[in-house]
Amino acid sequence: MSRNELVSVAKVIKPQGNKGEVAAELLTDFPERFRHLEIVYLQKNDLSPFPLDLEAFRFHKQRIILKFSGIDDIGAAEGLRGHEVRIDRENLLDLPHGTYYQFDLIDCVARDSRGHILGQVTEVLEAGGNFLLNLRRDQKELLVPFAEDIVRSVDLSRKELICELPPGLEDLP
Repeated sequence: MSRNELVSVAKVIKPQGNKGEVAAELLTDFPERFRHLEIVYLQKNDLSPFPLDLEAFRFHKQRIILKFSGIDDIGAAEGLRGHEVRIDRENLLDLPHGTYYQFDLIDCVARDSRGHILGQVTEVLEAGGNFLLNLRRDQKELLVPFAEDIVRSVDLSRKELICELPPGLEDLP
């Protein structure tokens, strides 16, 4: 299974108790997805992901506590520290029309209405409840608000965004 076919939904922070549970930071806006998961993949850095059966989960203090089959003591749980909990793309929840998973925007090419390339999306940043697209073209970076009046269309099949930048935005240092 390739790394690109998997999506991170949590990251193991530490063991929780002594019966093999782990505490994880949520990396999803949809924590309810864990109700429907049976198998997840754990991956650390560039190592190959490996599957684990999700036995149980619960929420505790802004984190999720996970119990995996075969991980039954604190030592085994400690070995999962720093691993990302990932799922198959087919387990993603459907989004309402006009909303997108941030990872789907990465590598999209942003163009203006005349077809001029503004840059390629390298990351999506959150700033004060809003999202900014970090566009890179040559050695220059440009932060563009991900707002309907600026990002006029999104075509994920073509990995293309059409943007109408406010005057002067492209000239900011």
